Amino acid sequence: MRMLTAGVVTGMRTRPYIVFFTVACGCAHPVRAPQGQSGAAGSQESELGLRTLPPQPGEERWHFIEELKAPMWTRHPWGTTRPGPQQADLSGGVRVKAGFPDPKGRLQTAYDDLQRFFAAGGVPSDKGAYTIETIAVSDLAGEAFRLEIGPKASRLMAGDVEGIRRGIFHLEDEMLRARGAFLSSGKIEKTPIVTRRISRCFFGPIKRPPRMRDELMDDVDYYPDQYLNRLAHEGVNGLWLTIEFRDLVATKFTPQAGKQAEKRLAKLRRTVASALRHGIRTYIFAIEPGAWAADDTVLNDFPELGGALAGRKRYFCPSSETAAQYLYESVNTIFKAVPDLGGMINISHGERPTTCLSALRSTGGGAVLCPRCSKKAPWEILHGSLSAMERGMHAAAPDAEMISWLYMPQVGPLGKDALADWVYEIPAHTPKGVILQFNFESGVERTMFGRTIAGGDYWISSPGPSSRFERISTIARKNQTHISAKIQTSSSHESATVPYVPVPSLLYQKFAAMRRLGVSHTMLSWYFGSYPGVMNKAAGELSAEPFPASEDVFLRRLAALYWRDRDIPSVVQAWKHFSEGYQNYPLTIRFQYFGPMHSGPVWPLFLKPKDAPLSPTWQLGSGAGKPWPPSGDRVGESLGDVFTLEEAVELTRRMSVEWDRGVAILSALETPYGSEPDRISDIGVARALGIQFRSGYNILRFYFLREKMLRMEGIGRLALLKQLSDIVREELSMDERLLALCEKDSRLGFHSEAEGYLYFPEKIRWRMDQLRKVLANDVPELEQVIRQEKPLFPEYTGKQPAGPVAESVPSDDSWWANSGSDLPPNLRWQALLHGPDRAHLRWATSHDAEALYVVVADAASANLFSSASISSVIVKVEPRRLWPAKHFAFTAGINPPGLGIRVMKDSGAWVLRIPHERTGISPKDLHPIRVDVRVQKKKGGVSAWRPDNPIPIRANLGTDNPADNPADLGWMVFGQPPKSLSIRSRE
Repeated sequence: MRMLTAGVVTGMRTRPYIVFFTVACGCAHPVRAPQGQSGAAGSQESELGLRTLPPQPGEERWHFIEELKAPMWTRHPWGTTRPGPQQADLSGGVRVKAGFPDPKGRLQTAYDDLQRFFAAGGVPSDKGAYTIETIAVSDLAGEAFRLEIGPKASRLMAGDVEGIRRGIFHLEDEMLRARGAFLSSGKIEKTPIVTRRISRCFFGPIKRPPRMRDELMDDVDYYPDQYLNRLAHEGVNGLWLTIEFRDLVATKFTPQAGKQAEKRLAKLRRTVASALRHGIRTYIFAIEPGAWAADDTVLNDFPELGGALAGRKRYFCPSSETAAQYLYESVNTIFKAVPDLGGMINISHGERPTTCLSALRSTGGGAVLCPRCSKKAPWEILHGSLSAMERGMHAAAPDAEMISWLYMPQVGPLGKDALADWVYEIPAHTPKGVILQFNFESGVERTMFGRTIAGGDYWISSPGPSSRFERISTIARKNQTHISAKIQTSSSHESATVPYVPVPSLLYQKFAAMRRLGVSHTMLSWYFGSYPGVMNKAAGELSAEPFPASEDVFLRRLAALYWRDRDIPSVVQAWKHFSEGYQNYPLTIRFQYFGPMHSGPVWPLFLKPKDAPLSPTWQLGSGAGKPWPPSGDRVGESLGDVFTLEEAVELTRRMSVEWDRGVAILSALETPYGSEPDRISDIGVARALGIQFRSGYNILRFYFLREKMLRMEGIGRLALLKQLSDIVREELSMDERLLALCEKDSRLGFHSEAEGYLYFPEKIRWRMDQLRKVLANDVPELEQVIRQEKPLFPEYTGKQPAGPVAESVPSDDSWWANSGSDLPPNLRWQALLHGPDRAHLRWATSHDAEALYVVVADAASANLFSSASISSVIVKVEPRRLWPAKHFAFTAGINPPGLGIRVMKDSGAWVLRIPHERTGISPKDLHPIRVDVRVQKKKGGVSAWRPDNPIPIRANLGTDNPADNPADLGWMVFGQPPKSLSIRSRE
């Protein structure tokens, strides 16, 4: 036999360890599905209720924008408190003596804010016996300040206007903690350790499909004055917005670019100026230099700018003087036009192809085929592009910051670092003047159910740092490279439909580690996770020295900003319950991307199997411009191979139980805060999250119990049916509560990256109607079937497979192990009925205790089969219902461990070996599964057993459509071995 090699097709481009898996839509009916109906589009729309799905609310419903614009200080709930023996009393009036030089007038917003602060407490600020004086000193820099508080006066000293701003906000915070115009006497000095804390507009455009809005091309003010004021108070001193070189600048190499550059630059200048009034610098975010279109006319004149081909793109080659000039000119022109920009954040490797370095996968593999860059070390390629951009920026704006972000969230085999060695050479060779940014938690590990689980990006529930970030930051420190941590602050992909997830204990752990590792900068959010609130404030508090002596000290001081003294212990206890519960969030990116913790309260519950896919949590519509439907019942798409459904049920149960304990504590505090709407909103956010988490648990438990019931027999199924009915009723009750919360708080359900609502009142009512129909129609129907002792959905479970059925013949592995030329006897051949070679190709399958074997051969009796004519074979295996189908691709040149491919010398048949441990099939439970076999010819199209009816692509999940009709997958049943055949036990 001639040995070839095999590979596993991977999923999302940034996560090559994931076996490519896809999803189904369509339906299955009880007992037997009427032929020709279950997969029809009209039928599915009717059954899923999509025709009555309410439309997305318009932006006029984004009432939170008006709330962000509203004055920050209106009335302090200070009551009749009196100063303590060591406190200065400012309640009689103050006089601010602004002695700090401020030629650009940037402190005016801080002085004005202090005046409004005192006015909200009924304290005169234009006269009074108490003096607050601001003074310039030479021994402090940046945001560092020194505060001396005496009984009659306070002296605020700094070396920079931003130090004075921080000191003014600190004075306000101390009075908030005292719940009165009182200040404790003494001295304090604070110095930032995380000097730059960069966030983003909560409701700003993301310049991506499906809406493709560009915030520099409209007249909307995304940075209202009081919104910026709130962010500044919480420690945010940087904001980022998205740009592309081709929009902002024309160069001598790209004269056709920048058609509307001046309009964009004009608005960018206005944005920069507005933010600087509040001490906030503006950073442009880009993924540059972007790879060229393969046919870009620029490459006709300057071919040296193009590297190797990458599909329909050509990498940008930085290894020429032309490239250096282009990059220098692009960045220099932007920063000359907007000299007060804070800097640039650039994804240098990761999200999209950029330089020739993109040819190398961060997890290893790939090859730099560019004739120039192939002669360089990987770090040299990146150094070439970064150094040119850095020089261009600093020539125009010496104080601006260039931040190079290596976006490398991939995780490898559980518990192992996935990144290639070349990645760890970059921190030692980052150009001077460039700050290296890396994901803080990507690759973070936790022990769950006795095994090590590793997570991708981004995590609040698992605070990090990952071992790879520790390694990167250690190398950076040794080489005097500044390091920035990419984190999430207010919320993350775990649950981004609330303004913030109140788990400050986990943020404390994160910042304590950042301090230990010498992190100087942090990017606080992606498109979501930036809303003002307790988590933003916590990040600001944790970014300075002196660092809180303990977690409890930090939590008490944080709670004192918002809650009364007597309630602080209870609030701290509630936060700890929240953090304890949140740490049980299933540590897999798939659960973030497709799980129910964002919008479970608007997921329909299907008592009858639909095989309907899950929709992305971060998008409202597909790239095709169509809205994503509500998520269906294929819950395995959110778990993959990382967790079983039973494990996910247990983890979410723990989340829900602990969270509800915290909610109960906060709810008991509600009545005295009736006149403090911000505290009532805080309690409302916690309640909404409690409902979301309980709903997520209920959804997983519902389908766990449903699948168990469908495979049982007898009257005992009624007990499970009752449990399922109880879950539906509980969901109805929780939807009622969430509906009331949503109608009061427009932030709930809003997802910044989706640019809209994942849940909203009309959609909650829609879901409630669906649940009522389940109780009124489906429950009685299934009860009747059970009482009649009939099977439930036997076509769905495989007990009575409908449609194409293939039989796998049992064998031992001697024919494979001995490298013989004989195929297993009695193969049950199936024709590849779809495609150009349907008359010439056939397939069959066999199995033993270790593996599944798929044979592809000539359909004719004569030997007309030529293995050399085949380019590849893909075998799809859906190991269990509701789970993604895995794709196993067999081709020459790739040989991952455990897979095998051989060509039989006599027949020319391909024999493909897939170990059971790869498919997820248990040799002890060889239940019917669904499969497909697809053969790609070197010349010609694809021939397949089943047709291909793809659905819109979803990240990580591809386009598979395992609908029942038309059936994109067929059934495979496992034949029983004859008594004369002994199959070895795996033990």
